[in-house]
Amino acid sequence: MILRNHGTVRSAANLPATPSRRWKSVCAGVTAALCLAVPLAGNASAAPARPSVAAPLKVAPGGPPAAYGARQLAFTELTQVQNQWCWAATGLSVARYLGRGLNTSQNTFCDYARGLPTNYQCPNQPGELSDVQRAWSRLGMRTGRVTGTLGIDTVASSIDANSPIVVGIYWTAGGGHANVLYGYDSDNGTLMYADPWPSSQRYGEMDYNSYVANYEFQWAESLYGEA
Repeated sequence: MILRNHGTVRSAANLPATPSRRWKSVCAGVTAALCLAVPLAGNASAAPARPSVAAPLKVAPGGPPAAYGARQLAFTELTQVQNQWCWAATGLSVARYLGRGLNTSQNTFCDYARGLPTNYQCPNQPGELSDVQRAWSRLGMRTGRVTGTLGIDTVASSIDANSPIVVGIYWTAGGGHANVLYGYDSDNGTLMYADPWPSSQRYGEMDYNSYVANYEFQWAESLYGEA
């Protein structure tokens, strides 16, 4: 999946409602850019498989402790400085949250991802989650692992382990984008996400089912386990 920005998300009134009515536009106002390659490999015209939509998490007594309650990391999302660099902004944001790359620019993070000399003007091009992993490796981080959609219990376990999740989403209209999941509320079945696009609200909360798949986009890939 190539991470790039695409499309304009419609108003909150036209999107699936969340229990708290706190939907924030994911990449709202983006008109001409793309920052996530779809798909990760193979024919670019192939439509991604639609992930199944699970019921909101309801944990019975005796369930895993990580799936109880709510937690929100003190996570700060960077604003992407190039219209193709949602992947670089999110990847560097996670690195800084974990105390790495504090003096690293998005351009240098992109250089690390591309194998370019430091301070080289990195091309404004879309990227993949594997690019984020390469840059993390250069920063001395664990590179985590890339998977598909995660259950909310896995999200909770990752957040409880102090590991934000980089998410690749597919726009229904084509292309993709990168977000970071930094919190959850298992009682309400919601996820807290951060978005790097300059004109988007930086932080939002959305119903898990709606975040997995709705008529605007679907959750396609996850990168986590770097903490």
